[in-house]
Parts: sequence; C-alpha cells; structure tokens
Amino acid sequence: MKKFLAILLIFALSISIVACKSNKETPANEDPIIEEPINEPNEDEGNEDEPESIEVTLYFANEDYIETGDESLEILIPERREIETREDKLGEAIVRALMEGTESEKAQTAIPSTSTLNGVEIIDGTAFVDFARDGMYGGSLQEGLTINQIVASLIELDSVDSVQFLIDGEIEESLMGHYIINKPLTAIE
Repeated sequence: MKKFLAILLIFALSISIVACKSNKETPANEDPIIEEPINEPNEDEGNEDEPESIEVTLYFANEDYIETGDESLEILIPERREIETREDKLGEAIVRALMEGTESEKAQTAIPSTSTLNGVEIIDGTAFVDFARDGMYGGSLQEGLTINQIVASLIELDSVDSVQFLIDGEIEESLMGHYIINKPLTAIE
C-alpha cells in the first residue's frame, strides 16, 4: 500500500511540474494579446471633465464709494478675468474668484474673509449660492455689497436670470441680518 501511495504521489507531482512548465512557456509564433480600452474619447470631441479658460466679468466694491458714501459714484467696478474651470462649475468658480478678491487698488471684495462657500448650483436659470452660517457676518454695507457683487457677477452668465442665496442649504431671511434674501434676486439693489 505504501508503494502504491508513493507511486501515486510521484505521478501527481510529475503532472504538476509539467503543467506549471507549460504555462510559463509561450510559443514563439503567438502574438501577445493587447487589450484596447473601451470608449476611447474621440480626438474631435473635448473632454468634459477638463477645465477650460472662460472669460467672465466680476464685480467688486468701489473703494471710493465705501470710503465716502458718495451715492453719485458707481457702487461696483467691473473686472474682466479669465477663469480656469469646467462649464458646469462656472457659477461656483465665479463666486470663489469674488471671494479671493481683486488686485485693483480701486476695488475690493466685500465678501467676508471668514465666509465658507458650500457650493453654487444653477437650475432652470436660478443660481443657488450656498454659504455656511459660520463666518457669515458683517454690517449692512458689507452685506449689501456682498449680495450686489455676487448677483451682478452671476447674472452676467447667459444661464442665470436670478440668484437665490442659501445658508447651509436652506432659504433664510437674511445673509448677515440686514437684507432680506428669502426670494431669488434678479438685479443689484
């Protein structure tokens, strides 16, 4: 019985060695299989996920108006700027650019530096601008200029007719406690 088991074991081992050796060898006349990726982008089509440079008009608060309160002055100063973004993220990119500010000595951003933008979504012509409650505070002048900067900059887009401000995803009465924002705004105050 021991001889039979030993012979059976040697036979099984021999078959295993031969099988392993044949898997490692590839015939010389056989070409390797190269898998092609499925759904390669067409060279003529643009990749929707890649950012593109888009020229926009941003509006910033006029320094002279802030310092003097002279109502004969323009409240906002337009600035043309190239923004690198995807088309579906343009609204958010505009508000983030406004938050970063301007290099102009005649203008500044009124958006509080402590504010946090949760996001911007454009649906059926309305840009929903969502800020976090934390850090969104300031006086009535700062709130009015913040609202005006954002509304004026976003309604420049063909896809935006109005702007609805949200606080933590909800419609609230006011952004900083001075102006009513519970309905979409269509023009600057």
